[in-house]
Amino acid sequence: MLREIEIPKNDEQEPLENAGSVSGFISPAEDYKDRRLHIAQRIVSDPTNTFYFEAINDEMKEHGITEGTIIIVDRSKEIMNGSLIICNVEGEWLNRFIVRKNKQIFLYASKQKPPIEITGRDIEIFGAVTWHCVPQKSKYVRPSRL
Repeated sequence: MLREIEIPKNDEQEPLENAGSVSGFISPAEDYKDRRLHIAQRIVSDPTNTFYFEAINDEMKEHGITEGTIIIVDRSKEIMNGSLIICNVEGEWLNRFIVRKNKQIFLYASKQKPPIEITGRDIEIFGAVTWHCVPQKSKYVRPSRL
């Protein structure tokens, strides 16, 4: 279900000053007019338990998470074997996959980095990653208007 969020209008980008009064009367279809979609309506299922982090390195690049990526974390989601999580291991915040093998628990980042065994260590699992939003690199974005 999508939630409605009131988004402030940018009057400079509106094509018509008052689209409902162009013909002199308010359209009967005004009640069915599409509202703008706010990205939070799509990616946040539980606003109370949703938090945002920013990746500060490329350790999870294999999984599409690079420096500057916004990571959306939901604390209400159940953590399962193979979940992508945000956790704090002995004071260090990490974004990793949590994997249980037999009775041991590991955190994985990439094939190049060895896994971290966390069995019996001081660890706080903050929540499960539900989305990540990767910024486009500036070399692909046109700097001027068309």
